[in-house]
Order: sequence, then C-alpha cells, then structure tokens
Amino acid sequence: MSPSMTNDVDSFVKNEFVPFRERLVEALSKKHPQLFTFIGALFTNQQGNKFGLQVTENGQTIGEYSLDFNGTKITNVESGRLDSAIHHPFLGTIKPYVSIERKTLEKIIDDEDKLVNDPIPNAAQYLPDVTVHFLH
Repeated sequence: MSPSMTNDVDSFVKNEFVPFRERLVEALSKKHPQLFTFIGALFTNQQGNKFGLQVTENGQTIGEYSLDFNGTKITNVESGRLDSAIHHPFLGTIKPYVSIERKTLEKIIDDEDKLVNDPIPNAAQYLPDVTVHFLH
C-alpha cells in the first residue's frame, strides 16, 4: 500500500467517517431517543472503550484504526493500529472490530438522512457487507 493511499484513507476516516458518525449519534439521540437509549446504555458514561475499524478495497486491507471512546463520543483515532476493548457490564472486556469495504463506508455516509429517519431497515441493508471479528 502506497503512502499516498494510506494518507487518503486516513483522511477519509478522520475527516468524513468520524464526523458522520458523530452527527448520526446526535441525530439518533434526538429523533429516536428510545433506540439511542437501548444502544447507548452499554457505553454511556464509560471511559476507556476502543473499537477497531479495518477498511478494505477489493478485499485488501488499506487502513486499520483504533477508535477511542468516552461514552458514545469518539475522542481519538489512531491509524495504523487495530485495537479494541469494549467494557461490557456482563461479558467483561470484548475486543470486536469491523471490516468494511471503503465503497460501502462511502455509501453509508451518503445515506445519512435515510439512516437518521429510518435507522433499522436502512442499517440492515449494509449488514451483508460488514464483517465483525474479534481480537484475542
């Protein structure tokens, strides 16, 4: 992977994906508070959670990221490192990360309004293109 491709993917994740995710969380908390309460309950007021994101293109890894959270807010993005640690109240620490094609991530961002207005069916259409893995 060339340095320019890495910088392009890093820029995309940090400047497009992270702000999109923050807007989506804020909009869902206002428009669908019951859904946000259900999803956010596991992470609200918890510090020190990390979630991994692996971005691929044609099945090849083009970027790996560790997203640090304070509650539901992303506080830091570390590129070049795939790390995860979600502190679950019943399961202890789990280490999930998501692998997703860049074009799928771009499409998700383009569908922001659909995801805000009708989140469940619109998010469900992307599930076949998202793979959840767990670190050891």
